[in-house]
Amino acid sequence: MPIAVAVGTLGWPASLDSLERQSVSTWGVDRALISQTISPPLSNGRFPLRISVNHRDTPHRSSIQYTIDSSLQNATAAVLDHYRPDYGVFVAIDPESGHLLAIASHQREGTPEHNLALRAGYPAASIFKIITAAAAVDLGKAQANTVLPFNGKETSLYRKNVLHHKNNQWTRHFTLKKSFAKSVNTVFARMGIELVTREHLLAYAERFGFNQSLGSDFILDNSTFQLASDDPWLIAKTAAGYTRQTTLNPIHGAVIAATIANGGYRVRPTLVDALIEDHGIILYETPPTTRIRVLASKTADQLQEMMETTVRIGSAKSSFKNFFRGDYSEVHVGGKTGTLTGLNPPGRYDWFVGYAHRGEKKLAFASLCINREYWHVKSAYVARKAIEHYFSVDPS
Repeated sequence: MPIAVAVGTLGWPASLDSLERQSVSTWGVDRALISQTISPPLSNGRFPLRISVNHRDTPHRSSIQYTIDSSLQNATAAVLDHYRPDYGVFVAIDPESGHLLAIASHQREGTPEHNLALRAGYPAASIFKIITAAAAVDLGKAQANTVLPFNGKETSLYRKNVLHHKNNQWTRHFTLKKSFAKSVNTVFARMGIELVTREHLLAYAERFGFNQSLGSDFILDNSTFQLASDDPWLIAKTAAGYTRQTTLNPIHGAVIAATIANGGYRVRPTLVDALIEDHGIILYETPPTTRIRVLASKTADQLQEMMETTVRIGSAKSSFKNFFRGDYSEVHVGGKTGTLTGLNPPGRYDWFVGYAHRGEKKLAFASLCINREYWHVKSAYVARKAIEHYFSVDPS
């Protein structure tokens, strides 16, 4: 079996399309070897451009072709560097192929020791409402226009309003779509108990990729989901994303958004497109896209409706003010916000996970900003700037 060793400088490889390509299947370079080679430097935020593959005791210098869109990568990194949140991550993925297009990691102070995009200790917060809503719709328990009454503030979560709901003169009646867009905790807490149940929350969390490898060609932490008790209050908090026990990896967040954007299929995140030996021999090419059916296409359509309502009138509205005009009038954007205080690192965690598309051009993403004392920038605004850059070219 060959041994691959990372060598050379770090950055984005130039196009190697001019090289004469010759496919070779006898070298034994597979996804596992690619992962073993690029993961150590990637965990420190470095991307090896060249590696040496030892085959039959002979070293063969080779170049790595990444799936990264260098223009989008540089643009999103520049946005984070400009606004300087205490910690920031932006990940973009092609929702059809699973190819990663950007992985930007930012730290305001000190020297970054880790690539923040590979970690999974971040509370998922209200991003988990995507899974709760998907389960309810997919199981036939609710539709985007189903009216769900609730008491209390939209952002609060109290036992009496969840476990002992009674309609009264102050009761509000939002559709599921509006509750999703406004991120109404009480509605999703009650849905978790009354419509979805613990069993199906567990099942759909697993469908979406929690507690398991996503099958990527590099090593990243798994997102975690725990619901070991039948306690209704615990189920309620979990369904609403009102807990630190459910954690999310940013790359997984982009995969979740891609699942909604492409009609209900979960894709495998891929970073390496090809490994090409200096004489033009292709030592490795990424295999065909692996897609796992997670949701019925009709369910995904309703989730898209909810996510686009979030951007138009919901919790992401302010970040997309005046966006849908001129060059971007035909760009469709959907997403879900999530906010919760976290401990590692300490601060206020602000998520925006979503997608954008115009015609056949699509982008799914996860944006995370962690701010300690001051709001330097909203994650949804970082995503907006990335979308503006990606869709700035005339689609014709």
